[in-house]
Amino acid sequence: MTTLISFDVDGTLIHSVGQRANFLHKQAFTAAFKQVFDLDTNIDVIHHHGSTDALILLKVLVHHGIPREQAEAQLPRLQAAMIEHFTKNASQAGEGLELLPGVRELLEALAARSDVAVCLVTGNLEPIGWAKMDALGIRHLFSQPNFGGFSTDYCNPDNMEESWRDRAEFVRIAAKKCKELHQGNGSIKARFHVGDAPMDVQAAVAGGAQAVGVCTGIYTRQELVEAAPEAVVLEDLTDLQRVLATFGLD
Repeated sequence: MTTLISFDVDGTLIHSVGQRANFLHKQAFTAAFKQVFDLDTNIDVIHHHGSTDALILLKVLVHHGIPREQAEAQLPRLQAAMIEHFTKNASQAGEGLELLPGVRELLEALAARSDVAVCLVTGNLEPIGWAKMDALGIRHLFSQPNFGGFSTDYCNPDNMEESWRDRAEFVRIAAKKCKELHQGNGSIKARFHVGDAPMDVQAAVAGGAQAVGVCTGIYTRQELVEAAPEAVVLEDLTDLQRVLATFGLD
């Protein structure tokens, strides 16, 4: 029996720091807008915290007056352009990013167990999410082969203002991939999803996982609890024994 634990990335495992905060990821958006629409812009023209890469692409284009149908039709090209830019400049992937306290120790403890599967569930496009893990030296601590739920897996443009609905689908997709890739460990006994945003805990509940909120992003404990009263909310991931107990692994 396997306990599946999925983690959001930005604000949960890592945070942005300094003048070049999350630099390459933001530059990848800018490069995609320029390449596909010859549009000079950036993601900060909209409110994007907690959204997904695919929905952010669409929302920025709509903000600039591009018809939604036209933006949707070009989404595969936009995503490909983002991934191409990020991959070509992967040596810069760690710029403006740091691991949050307790993350490495927690992932090491989980990686040492045979009854746990660990993955990402994030609004990042999959190659970008894993490239960040590579850059910060923790990708090897996730279950092999790597799997999860990503913005490359699913996008419903109707969810631009309710990105948690897309994220809930990511949670379901990760569980499906876990069953397919890790059948040797039996069925999934329990599922947990860890995130720092209201959209993360809402997605966990809607996706059938136990929500675990962490106050390591820009949102407060109250905002997380209001979004999902069922969620367990931790200040951070530094108390290893408490976190493991939350996962039923003490």
